[in-house]
Amino acid sequence: MALIAVKIARRGLIVVWFLAAASLIGLAALTHAASTFVIQGRSMEPEIPLGSLIVDAPSSPETVRVGDVVTIRAENGVVISHRVTRTAVVGGERYFEIKGDGNRTPDPALVPAEAVIGRVGLHLPYVGYVVAMLGTFSGLVSLLAMLAAWLLLIVLAEQLEEELSERKETAGAAAREGPPRGALA
Repeated sequence: MALIAVKIARRGLIVVWFLAAASLIGLAALTHAASTFVIQGRSMEPEIPLGSLIVDAPSSPETVRVGDVVTIRAENGVVISHRVTRTAVVGGERYFEIKGDGNRTPDPALVPAEAVIGRVGLHLPYVGYVVAMLGTFSGLVSLLAMLAAWLLLIVLAEQLEEELSERKETAGAAAREGPPRGALA
């Protein structure tokens, strides 16, 4: 029974390790292939929670409509993702009024269309925490240490399985041979 539990645990560890590695590889590919940002405030809650990873679909300002969530780069360089509540044309130029879903009022200034980086096409709740962590040296070292610990657990489970298997074989061989000669039965 113990041998079966060790085998199941080892297989589970292997599956978890490969899923974690594949997920991290996929996440790395996603963050390099698309415009991705980590939500660092609560202004879009509850729709997009703090710590979400958002993926922007490139879009021209002409395709942005009221109700879309867009990511913009403000004049001071800050990146904001808010919902478009109104469009306006001022002096022949297109502008957007934006508002965070969790905010009571729209942002104080209209945003010029050329400030739009893209339209939010996907958001992955809480995945931004992982991306932010992996963006630091200590976070990367922590991840590598965690993966190494998983590999160590897999190796230890393998050794335990071999040890239990050897003990079972030894006990089975001893039972087949019967009691030693001259021993009292």
